[in-house]
Amino acid sequence: MPATVRLEISPQGAEPTRDALRNLDREQEHEVEIHGKTAQPYLLSGYRLRGHLKVAGSVGDFCFMSFGESEGIIEGNAGDYLAHSIHSGALFVHGDAGSGLASLGQGGLVSVYGNAGARVALGMQGADVVIRGNAGSFCGLGMQSGSIVIGGNVGEEMGKGMRGGIIYVRGEVLSISSDIEEVRMREPDKLKIGLLMLKAGVNATGKEFKVFRPAH
Repeated sequence: MPATVRLEISPQGAEPTRDALRNLDREQEHEVEIHGKTAQPYLLSGYRLRGHLKVAGSVGDFCFMSFGESEGIIEGNAGDYLAHSIHSGALFVHGDAGSGLASLGQGGLVSVYGNAGARVALGMQGADVVIRGNAGSFCGLGMQSGSIVIGGNVGEEMGKGMRGGIIYVRGEVLSISSDIEEVRMREPDKLKIGLLMLKAGVNATGKEFKVFRPAH
């Protein structure tokens, strides 16, 4: 049975919470809930315990850096550079996310129920990102591999410097970079979109999306 842990972040800071998490048994599966003043930077960076984690509120910038092995839920919004360098596991944001979502992510899934800011998947190297709403400008900037699925619209210069990976968009794109091109939807693309959306809690066939890949 997973061990249940409830932590409260005080107005004085999150360091006691970080210490408590570091002291948990890494061999034990945990159900962790975090309450209190959660909207702070660097919260839960480097968290790699097995189990489930829920933050009852919003989080600040650079939270869940190098996240892995767990399933995490943020019940509010997230600041800039959420899930930077994520390498495994899954992270679900019930609100909006700031800029730089999943930058340099190597694996795992990041799902945002609302909108995301600019530079989604900056330099991403293998993670999957699903955004139900809109994404800002320079989405996929310098992306190396991985997948981005966007249910809404995208800002300007999508795919700038993109060298690998794929972007699926259901809405409209303000402008795309010359580094990428729209390509024909294939059956494997439909299956991939459907699977990623299903993981994010959305039923979708994939046929209504547009597909973008590097132009080289």
